[in-house]
Amino acid sequence: MKRYLMTPGPTPVPEKIALAMAAPIIHHRTKEYIDLHEKVREKLKKIFQTQNDIVIFASSGTGAMEASVSNILSENDKALVVEAGKFGERFSQLVSSFGAQAIILKKEYGDFANAQEIEDYVKKYSPKAVYMQACETSTGVFHPIDEIGKMLKEKYPEVVFVVDGITAVGCIDIKTDEWGIDILLTGSQKAFMLPPGLAMLSISEKAKKIAAQNKNKRYYFDILGELNAQTGHFTPAVTLVLGLNAAVDMMLEEGLGNVFKRHEFLAKAVKAAILAMDLELFAKRPSNSLTAVKAPQSIDSKQIIDIMNKFGVSISNGQGSMKGKIFRIAHLGYFYPPDVILTIGTLEIALKKLGIDKLGVGTKKALEIFVEY
Repeated sequence: MKRYLMTPGPTPVPEKIALAMAAPIIHHRTKEYIDLHEKVREKLKKIFQTQNDIVIFASSGTGAMEASVSNILSENDKALVVEAGKFGERFSQLVSSFGAQAIILKKEYGDFANAQEIEDYVKKYSPKAVYMQACETSTGVFHPIDEIGKMLKEKYPEVVFVVDGITAVGCIDIKTDEWGIDILLTGSQKAFMLPPGLAMLSISEKAKKIAAQNKNKRYYFDILGELNAQTGHFTPAVTLVLGLNAAVDMMLEEGLGNVFKRHEFLAKAVKAAILAMDLELFAKRPSNSLTAVKAPQSIDSKQIIDIMNKFGVSISNGQGSMKGKIFRIAHLGYFYPPDVILTIGTLEIALKKLGIDKLGVGTKKALEIFVEY
């Protein structure tokens, strides 16, 4: 059966990138690879919209999350962590794992943190760093990191601002330097259209100075060590870096503005289709990278997912306490309008089989949006 991957990671891999990764392997200590590695890091600065250094780890995105904690926080340091879903909770666990104190700003799943709340907590607790997601993948929420970053930059410039952009970098316009983001991190299997296995982050000069003074133990995820080694202390994921080079070229060839606009239209079409079908969006501030939808009453979201799978279309269940209550449709990376039309149509079939007749309703609405695109 032909498969359509509409999950928020891994996402589809374009043929051009797959072919780049099919090239003969090269040794990572040769000039050929060293030049490639440096070229990719420079290109990534354009995607991250930063002048800061870029580090590439052979790991999942969680490796970059761990690096952002172990390199910045020493034992007993205080860090403000926004918990609004599974991945905010992961930051809290990482902070605690390295002996630091996690000051938790808790939001309900589906909700977001605003700049005033962050400022209130920073005033009260004086944390060394703020950790949060740009997009909370488990809920589809996009936090106002622009407002939060600008506030911290202006009023609390000593605080390190760390943003998990795993489901945001490369599909949403994030102005790293302008917004004062000291560490922005992401993974390969999202908007970068690669298989899992690479984690990337940008680090500011301020954060580098703090990392140099930090007393916490780290070995593999040593940011300054990686920067000093240029191509890495350890064997890099050469094949994935070849693919990353092709991926970044694709994004820059399309033009960042066009990439962001495409994702905006994809998100707009999915959300409009969902509302036209009398379904309810879960996120109070929805992201352009994925859409979380409340399952209709008396229906487990897994039922919808299972039926769609039979038609070859894969979407994602909720996570944590939202499992069975929501489903998530991705539209980040190698996605275009026909992918959305197909997915919405298959969702309509699944709902029909579960007793809710919305055939053609959401599809028509999405088509109307794409006429504008």
